[in-house]
Amino acid sequence: MYADFYTQTPVKMAEFSDRPMTPPPAEEQYHGFFPGRYTTAYLEAYIDNHTYAGQTIRDRIIFSSTVDRVVKTSPSSSSPSTTGKEKEEEEEEESSSSSAAQWTITYNTTHQIQTSKLIDATGMTSQPQIPNLPGSSAFQGKTLHHKSFGQQQQPLLLKEEEEEDPSSVRRHICIVGGAKSAADVAYACAKAPAAAAAGRREIHWVIREHGNGPCAFFAAPAMSERYANSNEGFYNRFLAAFLPNRFATRWGWLKWVLQGTGLGRWYVQRLWDGFDKGLRAFHDYQREEGKEMGSGVANHPDFLSIIAKNVHVHRRNISHLSEDSITLEPRSDGSSGAEKPLTIPVDVLVYCTGWSANSALFPPHEAGGMGLSVPLKDADPQTQAHWQQLEDAADPLILAQFPMLKYPPAYRKLEPTETPFRLYKAMAPPADDTHSIVFLGKMVVGNNFRTAEAQALWAVAYLDGRIRDLPTCMRREQEVAETVAWDRRRYLNKGELGSWFYYDVVDYADMLYEHLGLWSHRQKGFVGNLMEPCFAADLRAMGDEYKQKYRI
Repeated sequence: MYADFYTQTPVKMAEFSDRPMTPPPAEEQYHGFFPGRYTTAYLEAYIDNHTYAGQTIRDRIIFSSTVDRVVKTSPSSSSPSTTGKEKEEEEEEESSSSSAAQWTITYNTTHQIQTSKLIDATGMTSQPQIPNLPGSSAFQGKTLHHKSFGQQQQPLLLKEEEEEDPSSVRRHICIVGGAKSAADVAYACAKAPAAAAAGRREIHWVIREHGNGPCAFFAAPAMSERYANSNEGFYNRFLAAFLPNRFATRWGWLKWVLQGTGLGRWYVQRLWDGFDKGLRAFHDYQREEGKEMGSGVANHPDFLSIIAKNVHVHRRNISHLSEDSITLEPRSDGSSGAEKPLTIPVDVLVYCTGWSANSALFPPHEAGGMGLSVPLKDADPQTQAHWQQLEDAADPLILAQFPMLKYPPAYRKLEPTETPFRLYKAMAPPADDTHSIVFLGKMVVGNNFRTAEAQALWAVAYLDGRIRDLPTCMRREQEVAETVAWDRRRYLNKGELGSWFYYDVVDYADMLYEHLGLWSHRQKGFVGNLMEPCFAADLRAMGDEYKQKYRI
C-alpha cells in the first residue's frame, strides 16, 4: 500500500459490522477519509481475531497460490448454456440435484480440492489489464501495473542522493490511463520529495483523446451540515430515492413521486444540476470531460494543485513505444501546440488501465453459460440471441419505470467488447438450480464493505437452500435482463457490463436483506432510517437475526 493512497470510503463505513475499526488519528483524516494502510492493518487483525472450530481465518488461507482451473465433475440439473424456457421444461421432469454437484479446484498445478459448494470471490480486480501497445517489446524501461505500485513506489521514487547508483534514478515517469487509479499514482509521484525539486524528475500523465477519462471527482466535504463528508451525504435512503435505482423496495411511494411524475423529475433535475454546479465551482472545473468515466473522491486537499504544478497531462492517443520513449499522436481536433506527434523520454511506464472482467478459472463457453462476462468473440451465439431477446423486452419496462433515462446527455459511445454479467442478484447463475456456486464481488460499487456483508449472508442462505421463495428460472432470467437493461441506461458505457452499481450500494444491500426477510438494519425510526447515513454498525445484529430466523 503506497503512502499517499487514501480510502474512498470514510470512517464508520470502511469496516465490517462485527469488528469496529479504531479511527485513524484526526490529523491523518481528511473529512473522514484516511490512508489505506489503516485498512490493511484492520484486515490483517480481522483475519487473526476471528476463530471458527479452533482455526482463525488466516489459518484457513492458502497463501502464495494460484488457482489453475475449476471443473464441475458431476452432472448438474442443466447444462451451462440451457436457456430459461428449456430449463422450465426440465424442471417438470427432474428433481433437484443440489447435493450431487461437485467442483474440483486445481491450484499450484498439482494440488486439488473437491467441494460440493463453491464461492468464487475473485471479484473484479484480480487480473490486471495491460494494453498491447505497438513497440512494447522494444521498450527497455521499467513497466508495471498500478496493482504493483505500492510495492515498488519506494525504489521508484528515491531521490538521487539515496540511490547507490545515481545513474539508475528514474527521472521520467509516464502514467497511462484516465481513471481514479491513474490520478492517485500521478499524485503520489508528484508528491514525492524528488519530484518537488525542479529538473529532478518529470512526470507525464497520458489520457486517451477518444476515451472517457479523466474521471470525475467528488469533493470530500459534504454539501450539507447534516453529514460529515460526501459519502455520508450519498449513502442514505433519502438521497437514493433521487436516483433511478431499480433495487429499491421500501420507500416505493417516494421513488414513484420523484421518478414517475413530471413534477418529481423536474425537481430531481434541479437538484442534480445544482449539485453539478457546486462540484464544478469547488474544483474550478469548466470542461465536459469525465462525465462517463466513473468517479472518485478528491481525498487530498492539495490534489489539484499538486497535479497542476508537477504533472504534464497529455490528452492524446498513444502511437508507439520505443527503447526509451513513448510517442503520442497529434490531437485530432488540431488543438494549438498538439498538431504534431510528441515523443517523451520514459524510464518508467505505469499502466493504470484497470482490470480484465473475464474469468481466468473457467473457459469462455462455461463462464458465459453461468452468467459471467466473456469476450464477445467467444460468446455462444445461441446464448447471446436468447439474452438479446430478453434484454430487448426489458428495455421498454425500464424506460416506463424511469422516463428520465430516455434522454441521456451527449457522450462518447464505446462499443462493448464483452458480454454483460448476467447473474441473479449479481451472484448466482440464473439457469442453475443446483445451488452449488455463487460469485461474489462481480460488481463495481462505492462501498465494498457494505455489499460484502450483504452478499455473504445472501450467498450462504442460497447455498444452504434456505431461500424458499426463489422465482422460476425464467423469471430469474427476466430479472437479470431487466438489471442489465437498466444498467446500460443508468450508467452510460460503464453499464454495458451489467455490473456497475456505484451509487446504488444502499438499495442493493437492502434488497438482499429484505429478500432474506431481515430487518434489524432499520432501527433508527422513520426519519433516521430515511435520512441518516448507512454505517457498518447498523448491520451489527444481522447475523443473530439470521440465525434466529432460520433456526441455526
